[in-house]
Amino acid sequence: MLEYNYIIILINTIKKRLQLVFKEISRGIFKLFYGEIDTIETNSDRLEIINSTFDKDIKYRIYIVKNSRIYTDTINDTAIIHDNKIIEGPSFQIRDAKFASINENIVLSKGTSRIKKKIDGIIFSLLTGGAGNFNYWHWLFDVLPRIKILENSYNLDKIDYFLLPNLEKRFQKETLDILKIPNKKRLSSIKLRHISADQIISTDHPYVRNNNASYEIQNLPDWILNWLRNSFLKEKIFNDNSYPKKIFIDRSDATSNHSELRKILNEKEIIKELKLDGYKVVRLADIPFIEQVKTFFNAEKIIGLHGAGFANLIFCKPNTKILEIKPSTDGKVIENLANKLNLYYHALAKVPEKHNFNNQLGHLSISYEEIKNIFKI
Repeated sequence: MLEYNYIIILINTIKKRLQLVFKEISRGIFKLFYGEIDTIETNSDRLEIINSTFDKDIKYRIYIVKNSRIYTDTINDTAIIHDNKIIEGPSFQIRDAKFASINENIVLSKGTSRIKKKIDGIIFSLLTGGAGNFNYWHWLFDVLPRIKILENSYNLDKIDYFLLPNLEKRFQKETLDILKIPNKKRLSSIKLRHISADQIISTDHPYVRNNNASYEIQNLPDWILNWLRNSFLKEKIFNDNSYPKKIFIDRSDATSNHSELRKILNEKEIIKELKLDGYKVVRLADIPFIEQVKTFFNAEKIIGLHGAGFANLIFCKPNTKILEIKPSTDGKVIENLANKLNLYYHALAKVPEKHNFNNQLGHLSISYEEIKNIFKI
């Protein structure tokens, strides 16, 4: 047995070393094709900056770069490059939920190790880091508002292609349909990580203004909430008594393994009691985006474990009652959003029993009596 284990370890070690060698060889080949990027350009004559202003004092920059290329690792780094120089401003690199110095951008150390696709026309990049790839909350608040930032100062009809973090999720396709972004104009950075174009346009982040995402996500700008409501919520049409008045958010559809790292351990027992009290269990991934909007708009009481589904609070009517079940180590993202929207917010915060890797994760055990005492079912 010991000899067998040793052989397995040796094989895995060899595999890892071969993978590293292959990566170094491929990087070398791509550098031969596309050149090495070792210069940072801060005042490029190819870069034009225009401003987009909201609520009189919230200003964003729109970056327009001619005859350039864009490369992304789809998670932390995106680089806008011209003449093998990375351009500061539209390029970004995220480290520990903050924008790092451009000197840390991955292309400076590893190059642009993906085949480049030449696309004629103007590309608008809505890339925002890995959170926008699959997460519903970040799609709504980090990705989509960039469309309005650009539209505020630039004619969207001039855009030939919209480069998006991903297009695999149902809610991504459906929200873009409602916003009338033609399917033929949509590009996914998962499939196209390295593109050259006549012009590449990008914007500042919609709410990270002072480089503290963990704090700033708790105070989303009012214009974003208003724009999302105006874009997706038709109040007169959506007022429908056939929708449940009391709902419980089932998070079994959570992405990024969060359903395994943050859950109610006795959820089946809690759901059973909630159903007896007239609550409808809603698994958001099972219903179309517009049905999510209608469900939250018509609900009077909403209970759920902390998660991205609470982004739908922006579609609630004022005075809707909210109960967020969450780890006691978690912040006030949902609470602050609810307060901005004039909702009645309550929290059931518990010390996590397992997997307390960060302030959002951890398994919880709760009693139905605790819910009733706080929320007055």
